[in-house]
Amino acid sequence: MGSPSLLIQKLDVFIRKYYLNRLIRGVFFGGGVLLGSGLFLFLLEYFGNFGIAGRTLFFWGLVIGGVGVLSRYILWPLLQWARISKGLTYEQASGLVGEHFPEISDRLLNTLQLQQQLEGSIAQNVDTSLLQASIEERTEALQPFSFQQAVHWRDSISYIWYALPPILVIAVIWSLRPEMVQEPAQRILAHRQDFVPAAPFHFQLITDPLQVPVASSFTVEFEVVGSSVPEVVFLESNGNRFRMERLNDRQFAHTFPVVRTSLDFRCTAAGVNSDVFTLEALPVPTLLSLNVKTTAPNYTGRGIENWEDVGNLRVPEGTLIQWQVRCKDTESVRMRLGDEAIEMDRQAASTFSFQQRFTDSSPYWLVPSNDFVGSTDSLRYLIQVIPDLHPSIRVNESLDSLARSTRRFSGEVRDDYGFSRLRLAYQWTKIAPRNEEELADKSSALSSGEVVYIPLEEPSGTVDRFYFEWSVLDLGITEGDAVEYWFEVWDNDGVNGAKMARSSTMIFSPPSQEEVREERDASSADIQSKMESAREEAVLLREEMEALSRQLREDDELDWKDERAIEEFMKRQEALQKQLDELQQANEQKDDRANEFTPEEERLLEKQEQLQELMEQVMSDELKQLYEEMQRLMEEMDPDVLDEIQDQLESMEVDQESLEKELDRALEQFKQLEYEVKMEEALDDLKELAEKQAELAEETRNESTPSDSLKAQQDSLNQAFEELKKELDELDKANEELENPNATMDRSEENESIEEKMSDSSEQLDQDKKKKASENQQDAAEEMQQMAEQMEAMMQQEKEEALEEDMDALRALLENIISLSFDEEGVMELLRRTNTDDPLYITYGQTQRRLKDDARMVEDSLFALSLRITQLAPAVNREIGLINHHMDDALAIFGERLTAEINSNQQYVMTSFNNLALMLDDALQQMQQSMSESKPGSGNCEKPGGNGKPKPSPSAGDMKKMQKALGEQLEKMKESMGEKGKSGKDGKQQRQLSKQLAQMAAQQAALRQMAERKSQELNEDGSSDGEQLGNIAKEMEELERDLVNRDVTLETMARQQDLMVRLLEAETAERTRGEDDKRKSRTGNQNLSEEPSQLIDYLKLKNNELELLRTVPLELDSYYRDRVNEYFNNLDVTTPELNPR
Repeated sequence: MGSPSLLIQKLDVFIRKYYLNRLIRGVFFGGGVLLGSGLFLFLLEYFGNFGIAGRTLFFWGLVIGGVGVLSRYILWPLLQWARISKGLTYEQASGLVGEHFPEISDRLLNTLQLQQQLEGSIAQNVDTSLLQASIEERTEALQPFSFQQAVHWRDSISYIWYALPPILVIAVIWSLRPEMVQEPAQRILAHRQDFVPAAPFHFQLITDPLQVPVASSFTVEFEVVGSSVPEVVFLESNGNRFRMERLNDRQFAHTFPVVRTSLDFRCTAAGVNSDVFTLEALPVPTLLSLNVKTTAPNYTGRGIENWEDVGNLRVPEGTLIQWQVRCKDTESVRMRLGDEAIEMDRQAASTFSFQQRFTDSSPYWLVPSNDFVGSTDSLRYLIQVIPDLHPSIRVNESLDSLARSTRRFSGEVRDDYGFSRLRLAYQWTKIAPRNEEELADKSSALSSGEVVYIPLEEPSGTVDRFYFEWSVLDLGITEGDAVEYWFEVWDNDGVNGAKMARSSTMIFSPPSQEEVREERDASSADIQSKMESAREEAVLLREEMEALSRQLREDDELDWKDERAIEEFMKRQEALQKQLDELQQANEQKDDRANEFTPEEERLLEKQEQLQELMEQVMSDELKQLYEEMQRLMEEMDPDVLDEIQDQLESMEVDQESLEKELDRALEQFKQLEYEVKMEEALDDLKELAEKQAELAEETRNESTPSDSLKAQQDSLNQAFEELKKELDELDKANEELENPNATMDRSEENESIEEKMSDSSEQLDQDKKKKASENQQDAAEEMQQMAEQMEAMMQQEKEEALEEDMDALRALLENIISLSFDEEGVMELLRRTNTDDPLYITYGQTQRRLKDDARMVEDSLFALSLRITQLAPAVNREIGLINHHMDDALAIFGERLTAEINSNQQYVMTSFNNLALMLDDALQQMQQSMSESKPGSGNCEKPGGNGKPKPSPSAGDMKKMQKALGEQLEKMKESMGEKGKSGKDGKQQRQLSKQLAQMAAQQAALRQMAERKSQELNEDGSSDGEQLGNIAKEMEELERDLVNRDVTLETMARQQDLMVRLLEAETAERTRGEDDKRKSRTGNQNLSEEPSQLIDYLKLKNNELELLRTVPLELDSYYRDRVNEYFNNLDVTTPELNPR
């Protein structure tokens, strides 16, 4: 049974494939028929636009035709394929297979017939074994044949040509004119509905989607589709009608400017309307408010600042910025910082926040978003971070021409927020060789390359000035050393750490001894030349004065020639006085500069000071007063002042002669001092040369140094000795030019011997005879040392002898003056008792003439002594001049026998003799004390004695300190009065307050009296130097009155502050005057007095006045605050001249 069933299965597969092939043919053929007929009917309807009957016919025709075609060609084969409907029998199928396989056509059919017989035999219970074996044999023979091959697919595929043409036609029409298919299909389907004939065009919406964010504009575009296009198209919305803009032939557009709510619209043209469309307004995320809180670092002083609706920020580096944003219709807010997007934290339904600390500038955007429109654009903001800038420092170094080693600095430091440190730094860049003692004393300071710091007061604010004074000599600096120094300032940067700024590097190196000497010699030569010129000018002025006096005696009244002559004389006199002042200043500066780095011995310093005093008093105060009085008379220039001018000229003659003598005296003492200074230096050089020669002898004796090097050193010493010998020869010539030459030593033999030994040592070193050379070098060194000691001893002996001789001469002169004074007194007494007609009158006149001649001799001797004795006061020559003047006046009127006037002149003579005697006695005592204090061989035998000088009155600086203390008491008193005024004062408190005010008034009165006395002292010389203190005393009196009246007000406090400024100015002026109390003590180290610190106080006080102007209103922006500070910085107060002399 297996084989027959297999045959049946193969036939079943054939049958199914057969009907599937028929189904495919039906699909292609039926589809082509239906599509073709449908397209035909659609085209008829499109162009014919039939009514209901026609369209009904078309509809049912399509339905019936479609059903028939589908049933016949598709549904029927499908049912047969699915075996739902009866199809081919096995015999029919075998016939179809046999057609394809003719060789098995009969066998296949016979096998099927045998199968049917077998089935019948089985039913009749007949033996079927033979029949079954025959079937199986036949089935095996049919097994290789595939019945499916009898079905030809190609034949079915060829039916596609029935369907393909209508499909292509429909596709072309659909792509070009879809309405040709759509519209008739719609009308045929709705065949019972009336259709109005279609318009020649319709509107097609181009814009999609119809959504717009609220408050935005929106443009809608339509395209006119159809056979015709209207000229004008309108858009209707909310009852309004708008003409649309024509974009091209078929497209029109309209823009809604601001869409706030959703709206409906449609297009219309030529009675044709489009569908109604709805434009939807979408909610837009919106920023309603922006609050920013900035917290700057503490060191900036800016604290916390709040900003409302301000996005652009300018903040210091390290500032913490906190944003709080309030929004509308917003789901989230993103902050875009540069390239980084950060989601802000949501605090409430519509509030978002974010915070961050900023060290760099950055733009940022706030971008709100929601689910409808997403993100919206935001304005671009900028965070401008102000970096903490480096501090700046500007230093002005004020150099004092007299104290070059003292460096005075005034500087300004600037920073954007403040400072943490200020200091001076210095380091040694070059250190001259020192001996072991010096190194032991200064080892802590001497370290080349090591930086040493001197901390200064920490600056305050953002701009501050500082003042500092530094004495480089305190470091132990000597010739050959060099020190670099600079200032360093640190800011208070709390973010990046303090930053440092450094001023430019300055360097100090003391001048060499040779440079100091050259500078001093040049100054000395210039001063000597100017002194000689001033002396010549003084002689010419005296001669001109005498001629002018004679001319005025001959005139009855002043004419223009006399006035012009007097004016010219006064101008020349003023020029001479100015020249003398310049000489005094030049000499003082010369001494100060020369002694700063190479201080002289105390004896020479004393002589320098005495010479300086002499030069300051060359022009006497009396002569200055006479010139001032003459100037006053010239300004009046009345005819009646002729006699007064003549008297003034006669009075000036004596002082003018004294001026000449003082100039001669100053010039001679200047030459003598220069000689002594240079001789001291020459002796020091000789000793130093002897030491070097001895050291070279020792080096030669050790034989460790090559002969060539030793010879070069010896040749250098030979040259130095030759130059020293020339210098000593020049000093001898300068000594011979003195009025009283000093004793000198004949050095020819010593020079010859030393030169010979030094020359021999050079020759012996050239021959490499070191032993003999060393002996000659040692001998030369010893002879040089011996010669220096001999010269010193001779100088010392000569000074002592000269001092004794001068004392003897001065003592003898003093006795003569006393004797002359007694003689003059005797003549005066005799003449007073003698009648004018007595013959003795003539005898007394002859006695007076003899006394005059003796006085002339005294004058010559006194002038000669004054050239040598520095202790003599400058007024001695003036006193002797007055003696001669009054004696001449007395002798001139002896012939007229005017006893009273003669006695008056004689009285003047006696007074001058007595004054002169006192001066000489004082000088003699000083010389005796100097001799008693001198030590033989020490070189300090001329130190003037006497410590009985009167105590000077308080200086302006002292009064300033006392006034400052009183001001502090006044400030406390004012505060106390304010507190007690609020709480009420009882009787005890009133009495205590009155007592305190009375005490302060007494202190103020004492201060006022000091100022008045000081003012009178300064005005005693006829100058107006005391006027400033006089005005201060008047202002003190006003303050005193307030204290007495218990009227302590703001005006009182302002007067106190003004007094401090005036006293400080008076203190500064006091230092600039050329009087005894303003001169510095010229000691060996040349340290400065309180001048620098006082100057710094003055600068600080003036700077405080400027700082009052620097106060900037707090509401100014930092930019303008910086500009204002820069403006005030340009108002920099220049440091005043430290040495106005």
